Amino acid sequence: MDNETLIKENFDNTPQKNNKMTEIFSSRKTAYLFIFILIALISTVIRFLPSSQIPEKGISLRTIRVKGYPITLILEQQEGIVTSCWLRTPAGSREIENINGMTFISETTFISTVDQDEEDDLLWRLSFINFNGEGVHLWVGLTTLNPKVFIATTPYNYTRWDTVPAKVIVPKGTALYISPGVPLYDNVKEQYKGADSYSFIYTIRLTPDGPAFVPLPSVYKQLSILLRTSIRGELSTMKRLAYVRMLSEFNNLAEGRPPGIETILNFQMQRIDTLS
Repeated sequence: MDNETLIKENFDNTPQKNNKMTEIFSSRKTAYLFIFILIALISTVIRFLPSSQIPEKGISLRTIRVKGYPITLILEQQEGIVTSCWLRTPAGSREIENINGMTFISETTFISTVDQDEEDDLLWRLSFINFNGEGVHLWVGLTTLNPKVFIATTPYNYTRWDTVPAKVIVPKGTALYISPGVPLYDNVKEQYKGADSYSFIYTIRLTPDGPAFVPLPSVYKQLSILLRTSIRGELSTMKRLAYVRMLSEFNNLAEGRPPGIETILNFQMQRIDTLS
């Protein structure tokens, strides 16, 4: 093969090599362009998202459910402190503002039959407390025949009852609510409450109208014995007088008598909403 033939072959192959190089550069250019467009699109979407959809540092979501019931409590928390709370139910959603600034500590369910159907109805108690020892019980009631969701709260504090190692037997579906303090009785100078005091205990049940105080004689017979034993060593004259009045009320309820006005006034349940 002479030089003329070699030159001719090289000259003939040149367009093919150029075409291949053009295709390579073209494909790379297209890939780079696609990546650039994708990055720009993501940046634009993030820029125009509402700020509430972008979690702040330290914010976490916690969902609490009851197995077998279509109800969910959603807590937005920052370092364990509730910053927002929503209750989601088939009847709609409701923001619960009463527990903002508190920490979730426990939840308990109480099952009973309130409606005329055979389905179990739910009473759900969730407890929250702040750094000062002051808290809130969130009560959620759910009935099934004519579906309704009842939402209520009660104040909560640690009392001397929390140190008493005793078990009280209650009927199914009954919650014991330890109120923050003793009812304010006549001839008693102050209302005793908190960790250094015993307090009134209420029996709570779900009714067709929501969670309510329903006195149960069998329970107050036990509470009467327990209170009588616990206050024997009380040295404060005024506090002992308040305990004796409270003991007398326990005995009245144990005999099936209606609660006194002081007992009712001491029961601070706040009804927030009813969803249906």
